[in-house]
Amino acid sequence: MNLVLIPKQVECLKWDAADPCTHHLLNVLKVEVGSEVDFAVENGPRGKGTVTSLEKGGVELSMAWNDSHGSNFLPIHLLVGLSRPQTCRKILEQATSMGVEEFHFFHAEKGEPSYGSSSLWKTDEWMNRIKNGVEQAFASHFPSCRIHKDLESACNEASSDCEFRIGLDNYEAEVGIEPVPLMDRSKICLAIGPERGWSKLERIILRRENFVLRHMGERVLRVETAVVAALGVLGASSWTMDS
Repeated sequence: MNLVLIPKQVECLKWDAADPCTHHLLNVLKVEVGSEVDFAVENGPRGKGTVTSLEKGGVELSMAWNDSHGSNFLPIHLLVGLSRPQTCRKILEQATSMGVEEFHFFHAEKGEPSYGSSSLWKTDEWMNRIKNGVEQAFASHFPSCRIHKDLESACNEASSDCEFRIGLDNYEAEVGIEPVPLMDRSKICLAIGPERGWSKLERIILRRENFVLRHMGERVLRVETAVVAALGVLGASSWTMDS
């Protein structure tokens, strides 16, 4: 982790020897008394923790916080057909670290119904995966994440305020994906199907909801690879705008 996320802003922090964070600070960061560690409050400010004590195998820190700051999300709402849990785990972490503002997973016609019953979604694991991505990105704000019964439900919620709507499709798209000219407050809705791709009905829904179909070349990519590659292309517009 590139910084440590904690649930609320405090003036001092104490972890005992059994806490996983203590293990990380002692065995990974190799902290000593006086060492500084980067922290952030979940959906709040960043700051520094200074190690004040290492007694009895535990760690104590005094905290100094920066002023609150806005989120630095990419203006992208990501729709993804529910895929194998190991695929969704990668998407949650990697797309979070790249700055996706909203996740909208949906039960796809060609997907396996059991994917939505995975422990990934039935426990707090999905949130922990997002947290890992936030920490990796040296950020503090969490994207929202929802699961929908089908593509149409996901489109209704995810794309309502999106000016640009793009669906990745290896088979019917005639034009490759490219950066879009983002203006202030404009947003992108990016839709990616599950491992087996879109059904005929889902393509109809995408076109009806004003999604344009785009491809990423002749090679067929894994879902998680397509997500990262597409976010890189679309995110370039935002990076250029901010520079």
